[in-house]
Amino acid sequence: MKIASFRVYQYALDLKQPIWVHGTQMTRREGFIIRLTSEQGADGFGEVVPLKGWSQESLNEARQQIRALRTNLAGRDIPSGVEKLAGKMRSWLPADEMNLRPSVQFGMEMAVLNLIANVRNTRLFQLVAHDGYHDHVRVSALLDGTLEEVQGQARKFKQEGFKDMKLKVRGPVEESAAKVKAVNDVLQGEVLLHLDANQAWEFEEAVRFGREIECSTVAYIEEPLKHVYQTPEFYQETMIPVALDESLAKLSFDEFKSMDGVDVLILKPTVLGGIEKTWQYMQQAQALGLSALISSSFESGLGILTLANLAGCTVRDQAAGLDTLKWFQQDLLKEKVLIRHGKIDIRRRSPQEEDIDFTLLKEIP
Repeated sequence: MKIASFRVYQYALDLKQPIWVHGTQMTRREGFIIRLTSEQGADGFGEVVPLKGWSQESLNEARQQIRALRTNLAGRDIPSGVEKLAGKMRSWLPADEMNLRPSVQFGMEMAVLNLIANVRNTRLFQLVAHDGYHDHVRVSALLDGTLEEVQGQARKFKQEGFKDMKLKVRGPVEESAAKVKAVNDVLQGEVLLHLDANQAWEFEEAVRFGREIECSTVAYIEEPLKHVYQTPEFYQETMIPVALDESLAKLSFDEFKSMDGVDVLILKPTVLGGIEKTWQYMQQAQALGLSALISSSFESGLGILTLANLAGCTVRDQAAGLDTLKWFQQDLLKEKVLIRHGKIDIRRRSPQEEDIDFTLLKEIP
């Protein structure tokens, strides 16, 4: 299959309210859309959107790399079998050799896979899945705010049919523990509660938090420690399973696979380094009995739809961290990605030209 056309667009989408990411305030999401077109006229769209405060690369660096890719790949053939995510994608787009940044690798792989799916007239999750899939993907509702706000959010999401919720607990220990207890009073054990501390605490604070929440029903806590190597000791003191997210960008698989207390991997393809790398992490995690959950980095609906398809490519029905579009004032997709009864329906085809709101895009020459 040949890339007959390689076009690039830039966008800036305002958020409904400021969001803080690792101490950096974000009021809008700025990124790029890669549009690959086949000789048959099918399109494949990919999203490149570094997450400020988290991603290694800047927006300008991503722009330069996309332009270089366009120069190198326009008119070239896509190797057969890249959709199997078994290594051919990264051999064709070698991140080390080309020094591709994670968000660029993700966006390019996303465009290629969506193009192949559209040429073959198949859904993305069916193109990628090997052993089984789900065409409706469970989503964790995100809870954030004051105690009263998160309690109200939990009540609302429970009524809407969510079976999984994630509560941000990065503040002072006592305040965070009080939020957990307040949310548990609403959920009554009928909804799985995940916690996310974003590496907020020193070891003693994290352990104190674990003891404060006592018998609260918690599935796991995400990144409770500033120093990830203290995870085994934290687990021994609290018996709360730990999920790794930020640490995955710094640790090798061998470093965390045998780390006592780690039960869950939170995989963000935009910051981890692409879809193929994420898929291989998913396979390795499954072999070790770990849960691997797909999570967003505040992509637009285009990216969220691809991430939902990737989350659906597993036998295990697990909740993905994709409840972020509610922060956007606008979206690039004309037909919004909706969460109904706590799930995203991924049976729609990969986006084509008529599905995109081009009034929000500016083409880069």
